[in-house]
Amino acid sequence: HGDAKHVKAAIDVALKAKRDWANMPWQERAAIFLKAADLICGPYRKHINASSMLGQSKNCYQAEIDAACEYADFLRFNVSYMVQIYSDQPQSAHGIWNRLEYRPLEGFVFALSPFNFTSIAGNLSAAPALMGNTVVWKCANTQIYSAQVLMEVFRMAGLPDGVINLIHVDGKVV
Repeated sequence: HGDAKHVKAAIDVALKAKRDWANMPWQERAAIFLKAADLICGPYRKHINASSMLGQSKNCYQAEIDAACEYADFLRFNVSYMVQIYSDQPQSAHGIWNRLEYRPLEGFVFALSPFNFTSIAGNLSAAPALMGNTVVWKCANTQIYSAQVLMEVFRMAGLPDGVINLIHVDGKVV
């Protein structure tokens, strides 16, 4: 378990990674999370399901629905929603081009995930990251193992260091 120094370090790393991540083309960010969905459905399926069963008292059926299927769906739907958001542009009169440029939030996003759903925990950290934000993610103690598997999946999918920063500290410390 970490302490306040770990929280500060996670914030510092998130802020340091912010500029490069926010400036990465959205198509490249999308590709990383689509790759994560493929990894969850493929080689990491048994790992994410097993970690949800061990840490969150899911049976095989529940883990498959929550950890593998629903989370892969969340990742894919989020990319689809991002494409829709970025394509929503104001109407332009003839000879005029009105255009919105979307950008991430200032600072970082703090994600505090629940104890019982791997898919929600992963989504609370990945959805803001997909949109160009960096994240400090504090998972519940019972969710540590599945969160660690998700972090491994993110790394394997090509997520740069510092974009999602998983911390293990008591709630009071955060």
